[in-house]
Amino acid sequence: MKRHLPFVVVAGWGVLNGVLLAVLAVYGEDPMVFWLWGGVVVLLELAAVAVLASSRSGPEQHVRYRVPDRAAGAVVPAAFGFLLVALAFVYGLWLLALAGPLLLVAVALAVRGTTARE
Repeated sequence: MKRHLPFVVVAGWGVLNGVLLAVLAVYGEDPMVFWLWGGVVVLLELAAVAVLASSRSGPEQHVRYRVPDRAAGAVVPAAFGFLLVALAFVYGLWLLALAGPLLLVAVALAVRGTTARE
């Protein structure tokens, strides 16, 4: 078992939004934007504190998860790949360059499987 640091992801997301808010300050944005976006940054940092508190009080996280079917790990990349294929008809064929590798990963996961080796 190994303890992960998921709060770093949430806190980093809040810091990144704070940096983007500072960029908007350089360009002289409307004060309402600062109130709204600043509120989002504060909420993200509060969420990071909540995630930190829950990870400290909860049990340690598992490093390896078992899936019920060997090809179950292919579902998420396949779903995102097909979503990008559908969006390519609306936003342009350049999205196919992103969908192709995702679909190849899904095929590889479906063929190889994702079960834990005993």
